[in-house]
Amino acid sequence: MHAFQSAGGLLPLNPYEPIEFEERSQSEVAEGQLSLDDLLAELHAQQLTRHQFTLSAPGRRMLHRVLSALVEVQAGRRAASQLDGWLTPVLQRRLRAMPRTVSTRYVLRNIHVCRPAEKALEVCGTAHLIDRAYALVARFEHGESGWRCTMFTVLGRRS
Repeated sequence: MHAFQSAGGLLPLNPYEPIEFEERSQSEVAEGQLSLDDLLAELHAQQLTRHQFTLSAPGRRMLHRVLSALVEVQAGRRAASQLDGWLTPVLQRRLRAMPRTVSTRYVLRNIHVCRPAEKALEVCGTAHLIDRAYALVARFEHGESGWRCTMFTVLGRRS
């Protein structure tokens, strides 16, 4: 079945020129159908309500300190046992199992916090080396013993 292939392997495209936004008439949108403008306005409203959570300044500083310490553990500059009160047992075992080879010091520059559930915080941020930035992600959950980090990863880091 080679009916849809050209001799060169590619099919030619039909010429297409987009219509300028000002040239569009309102009659092009069918009655009851959302236009792209309506959809974008709805998405913007959802984002505003979803990300209304703000963390207090002391809470943000504490979160930044814990993440900085986690980055230092990942780089081998700090013992994982120093964060036992902040980590779940599963994450403690994973971090302790990593070989401790001291590498270049990361600097945690910024963090962004989202609250997907009442007892959960999800954090992303950037950890910088001299000439490179790495993304990091973490999840904190509130349980019987307070806030604990359940997941932490530096993305793109070479082990």
